[in-house]
Amino acid sequence: MAEKSTRIEPKSKADFDKAIKDFAESVKVEVSIITNEQMRLMCRDAMTFTPPMPKGGGRGLSIGAHKAGMGKLASDVRRIFIPMDMPQRTMPVVLRQIINAVRARDQYGFFEIHGAMTANKMTRLTPVMRKIMDDTSYLRAFAKAKNYLNKASIFGDTRPIEGPTNDLRAIHDKYKNKVGGRWPKNAPVGGPQYFVGTALYLQAYIAERQLKVGYTKAAWATALRMIPPLISSKGNARNLGVYDAPWVDANRSPMGQFSMSQTPTGTSMTATNLIGNINNVATDANMVNIVYGNRVKQLNATVASRTKDHADRANRKK
Repeated sequence: MAEKSTRIEPKSKADFDKAIKDFAESVKVEVSIITNEQMRLMCRDAMTFTPPMPKGGGRGLSIGAHKAGMGKLASDVRRIFIPMDMPQRTMPVVLRQIINAVRARDQYGFFEIHGAMTANKMTRLTPVMRKIMDDTSYLRAFAKAKNYLNKASIFGDTRPIEGPTNDLRAIHDKYKNKVGGRWPKNAPVGGPQYFVGTALYLQAYIAERQLKVGYTKAAWATALRMIPPLISSKGNARNLGVYDAPWVDANRSPMGQFSMSQTPTGTSMTATNLIGNINNVATDANMVNIVYGNRVKQLNATVASRTKDHADRANRKK
């Protein structure tokens, strides 16, 4: 038995327009009505396929997507800031500070690192570096470290460390702006790390910024709310595109737009997200073409289903 495929093949706007036209002809409904329905569904699809998404993609309005976004933000922030009261994280940093000071021939910087060494820090250094830093003379320790590092192969991150600082937002925003607002997966931060006073202070900042997870999706939600709903023959609104994601609605982004105009050939509708392609996130994920692809797939599936239903009914009458 063949496995049923759920893959969405990316499509173009021309493919989407043709699918709407074919669908309207098949069901004998005005193109403007189908366009309205599909625009609402497209906005929901755009929310679904805009990051964050859980592992495996899709399901972008699920609780799993929210958790993925919260985790990504926390991870990005922790790549920049290191709490000074967490020895398990600060020790690799201290080793990097030693390496950076020696490579830069910064004896004063090395003097400060040497003077700040504690018994707890010493136990976490490599045996060779522990012996070097245990020397009571920082000048001898500097010379030994220089000699050792010239001979040894030191691997790992040797980014410079600055701080301590309490101005997390300014530094975080500066780094975000360098990449357009969102780090691509596994991309370097692109600057030094910073010490912060405590893990609790860092976590409070992360929690504050996590409130904005879903902000880009919320702009599509704003555009969706602006699309006039179709009214049924019984006077009820047909609110296609409804979804259940309170964490998205909590943001109420003003960056979504919708416009509609009448043309000689029909009704033109445009939904826009002014922040929907931060750092080419949507482009890299092929989000727009996937949304078109999903709508084409659903329209074609509906036509096929209706055709089969008509054929079944006709056969039953024979």
